[in-house]
Amino acid sequence: MSRARKARTSIAYIEFLDGKLGYPKGTIFNLCVSAMKSKIATKDKVKVTYRGENTRQKRIDAHKSIKLRKSIFLIEFSVIKDGQKHERADQVHLEL
Repeated sequence: MSRARKARTSIAYIEFLDGKLGYPKGTIFNLCVSAMKSKIATKDKVKVTYRGENTRQKRIDAHKSIKLRKSIFLIEFSVIKDGQKHERADQVHLEL
């Protein structure tokens, strides 16, 4: 099982991508925050696109529920594997 599969949250996966692409921790998260304002944020070989917001309800008690708003981002990057360049796209949901 790869390390990407062990990431339990979107933030943990984003931190994993930071390390995989050679960026300091928090770089892709900051790109996500800036993409909320301008729809697209890029840095070197990473492109982050803001896709919108998703709202759903989460039950916290028998008769109580709260609304959760999650922002949706598409992260596009390229990885060199076995000497070949592969384009990847991952979608993450963040509570911002």
